[in-house]
Amino acid sequence: MTNPELIKLVQSIERDYGTVNCKEAANDSRLKYMHSMYPSESKQPEVARNKTKMKQAQHLLDTLNEPKYKIAKMVHVNSNTFSQLCSSGLLDDELWLAHRQHRFQYRYYRGDKLIAKGTIKQIANKTGKTERQIRYCQLSTYRKYAHAEKYQLIRVRS
Repeated sequence: MTNPELIKLVQSIERDYGTVNCKEAANDSRLKYMHSMYPSESKQPEVARNKTKMKQAQHLLDTLNEPKYKIAKMVHVNSNTFSQLCSSGLLDDELWLAHRQHRFQYRYYRGDKLIAKGTIKQIANKTGKTERQIRYCQLSTYRKYAHAEKYQLIRVRS
């Protein structure tokens, strides 16, 4: 919106309500639109603080290999809010996920025999199974049924 258009909008609101503050004018959609386009100066520091928090949080997500709740604590944000920011796409956690996926080492057994060891992706490549099939043997639904050959996936410290 250019300055002449803004001036015309203000003049039309003044024509309708006068120049004195009144409650009816506060509910006018044109005035609400102007407030959204030009926020008051008192809100600017808060917006700037949130932007710096977001930048700091994004930097920590990209560089650190810490759990999200710890990063949220470092930025002084509630962990639930932090998770919502990640799931909504306001924070990009793809690099964080990539770092975390390869963090743990596993051993994959058939009965008592070691078949493969490494990350889940490496084990899946070695055995020719999908990552989902490898992870499935950790679930309680897999363990409760009798199998001729039982598979086990055991996480080893990295």
